[in-house]
Parts: sequence; C-alpha cells; structure tokens
Amino acid sequence: MLYTPDERDQIHEERDVPFPVPGAPLPSILATEERLLLSYYSEIRSSGTHSKKPVLVNDGFTGTVVIVDFRSPAAFFSVPLSNETLEAHPLAYRGLLSYRVFRVESSSLIRRLIAAQYVHPRPFPGAYESAKHYIFTFHDSVFEAVANGVSVRTFPGSIRDAQNEMLELLRAKYEPASRG
Repeated sequence: MLYTPDERDQIHEERDVPFPVPGAPLPSILATEERLLLSYYSEIRSSGTHSKKPVLVNDGFTGTVVIVDFRSPAAFFSVPLSNETLEAHPLAYRGLLSYRVFRVESSSLIRRLIAAQYVHPRPFPGAYESAKHYIFTFHDSVFEAVANGVSVRTFPGSIRDAQNEMLELLRAKYEPASRG
C-alpha cells in the first residue's frame, strides 16, 4: 500500500455514489494528469441470448452504468485485492466491505500527500485542504482516489457505452474551441 493507516483514519460508506454490482462490475479507469474518470456496473441484465461460445460480459450484458468524475484528482491507484482477500487491506478491520464505496476521514494518505508538499522549495500548504479519500471495493480489485470531490452520472447501457462516454468527456476538455 502507498500509506499506513493510523488511529485517525475513519471510514464511512459514501451513500451518494451507487455501489458496484457484486460479481462483475467491470471497472474501467481513464485518467490524465488533470482528469480522472471511473466507470462500473451498479446493476447488470443479461441480453437473454445464450451461446455455447464464451461471451464477453461487455457484449452480452447491459445494465445501470456509473461514471464517477473526480474533481481535481491528486492521486489514485488500484490494487488486486478481491472480495476474498479484502481483509489484507490496511483499513479492512475498520469496516471495509466488498462492493461498496467509502470515504476516509482524517486520511493518512492525504496527510502523506500534505507532508510531501514540504519537500518542494516553495510548498503550497493548502494544496489538499479540500481533498477527500475515496475507496471503491470491486469483485477483483480495490480502487482508491484522492480528489476534491466527485460528480456521478448513471445511465442504462453497457460498459462499452461508458468507455465511449468517458473518451468523449476527456476529448471535450482538450478540443480547441471552433472558430467561426
């Protein structure tokens, strides 16, 4: 892990963000230095077609897709801790559960980022004043991010739809304004 929690780290379920579906939420991450987007299923429905060939969940399933847009991301990482190995996470004993979204109050990760500012010749002490530490627990991974907040969009569709939407959100930021 990138941080070692202490007695000050407290986790709380983030009820404003839909929980990932158990099983195959298929999280996808798209990031630049300035933007961080995460998508996953919060509900899955089968297309009803059955085949003897293996089917990619992307192709045969739709459901409720969530896109989380992190405001002013400062850090993020994903670790391969599954629902069976989640107890290896350093905050597991604080109530971390599978298929949930959490916010960490008094986060040691944020405190570590603040301390790193002071290595710089001209530190900016308020850089992480508004930062929040989020944890998303999926079936086969745990995703963590530090950002100033999140906006959430849900819609019916597939993960492929979500990935296309994420690319469009990223493109919109970098496309120059049209000249007329």
